[in-house]
Amino acid sequence: MIDNLVTLTSAEIDFIERMGINAEAGGQARITGRIWGLLMVMGRMLTSAEIAETLQVSRGSVSTNLRLLESLEIIERRSKPGERETYFAMSPNPYTSLTKQFANRFANHRRMVKEAAAKIERQEGQKNLAHLARFYALMEQCHRGLLTEMDVDE
Repeated sequence: MIDNLVTLTSAEIDFIERMGINAEAGGQARITGRIWGLLMVMGRMLTSAEIAETLQVSRGSVSTNLRLLESLEIIERRSKPGERETYFAMSPNPYTSLTKQFANRFANHRRMVKEAAAKIERQEGQKNLAHLARFYALMEQCHRGLLTEMDVDE
């Protein structure tokens, strides 16, 4: 049993569930978005046990999705002096990390398309790949512009 029972309002529950649905629509597991939403509305550190109990899901599912959110730099592990338990909380700048990741991903996609286009002889194929490379370049540029708007050092 958890010492600090987490209680949520109906508005918070609704937001958490909508975060889950949004995550699922984006190709992630619903629980990924629900955990992110929970940590956002709580605004404090939670243990994996608190997360599992609050969201009524298995600890294994929570553990897997905490690792994913941590690898995306959306959340981070924390500790309290004198306690062995690991806590999880929102990273200080999760949107900066996500934006950098998107910019880098688009840059990698653009490079891959350009390398492929250099090897493809079919004119229509080259034309289509050029359009795709341009799309990726624009997306990378937009995300780097967002970082500038966020006043972030790359």
